[in-house]
Amino acid sequence: MTRRTQTALACAAAAAAAFAVVRVLAYAHSFHHADALVLHDFLELDRPRSYRWLTGVAHTADPGPYGLLGLLLIAIALRRGRVRVAAAVVMILGGAAVTTDKILKPALAEPRFDAVLTFHQIPPTGFPSGHATASMALALCAVLVAAPRFRPYVAALGALFAVAVCYSFLALGWHYPSDVLGGYLVAGFWTALAVAALSAADARWPARTGREAAGRLLSRVQARALTAALAAMLLLAVILVAVIAPDRALDFVRGHTLFTVGAAAIALASVAVSGVVAAILRD
Repeated sequence: MTRRTQTALACAAAAAAAFAVVRVLAYAHSFHHADALVLHDFLELDRPRSYRWLTGVAHTADPGPYGLLGLLLIAIALRRGRVRVAAAVVMILGGAAVTTDKILKPALAEPRFDAVLTFHQIPPTGFPSGHATASMALALCAVLVAAPRFRPYVAALGALFAVAVCYSFLALGWHYPSDVLGGYLVAGFWTALAVAALSAADARWPARTGREAAGRLLSRVQARALTAALAAMLLLAVILVAVIAPDRALDFVRGHTLFTVGAAAIALASVAVSGVVAAILRD
C-alpha cells in the first residue's frame, strides 16, 4: 500500500469520525442554540435587493447544474486521457449525492426547534446539507481533474465556490451552519476514498509520466506562493476594513460574535477540505 493510499484512507476515516462528532453537536441543546443564533444572523443578510442573487448562487448546487458541471469535469478528464480520474469523479459525485440525500438525511432526520428562528424552522431532514455536499464535491472533483500545476489555484477557487453557495442558502434559511459542515465532510470522505482507489490503481498499473512528476514538483512551489498570496489578501482586507470603517467593523463583531465565528468556521472548513485533497494529490 502506497503512502498516498494510506494517507487518503486515514483522511476518509477522519472525515467519518468528524461527521459523527458534528452530528452529535448539532443536536446537543447548547450547541444547537448557538447554531440557531448564527443562522438567525445569516437570515438578516437576505434583503429584497439581494434575494435574486442569493437564490441564483444557491441553486448552482441543484441536481441539474450539479449533473451538468459533473459531466463537464468528466469530459475534461477524458479529453486529457485520464479515464481513471473520470471514473473517480463519477464515484465522488454519485457516492456523495446518494449518501447524503438517500441515506443520511432520512436516517438522521430529527426535529430541531429553536424559538429564536420563529417561523424559519429547518425541516427534520436538514442534516447534512445536500447543497453543501454538492458544492464541495464539485470543488474537490475540479481539484482532482486539474493539472498538477493548477491544483492550488483550483483548490482556492473551489473553496470560494463552496463558501459562496453555502453562505447564500444560509441567508435564505435553508439549513443550519452545522448542516454545511456535515455536507463538507461527506464530500471529503468520498473524495478521500476515490484518491485512495486511484493511488492503489496507479501502484498496480502505473500510468504516471515524468511530465506529471515535474508538474507535481512545480505545484509545490505554486502552493506556497498561493498560500502567501491568500494570506496577503486576507491581511489587506482586514487592514482596509480597519482603516475605512474601524468603528463599524468592531461594532459588528461585538454585536455578532457568534455569526463571525460561525461564518469564519465555514470558510476555514471549506479551505481545509479542499486544501487537504490538494495536498494528498501533491505527495
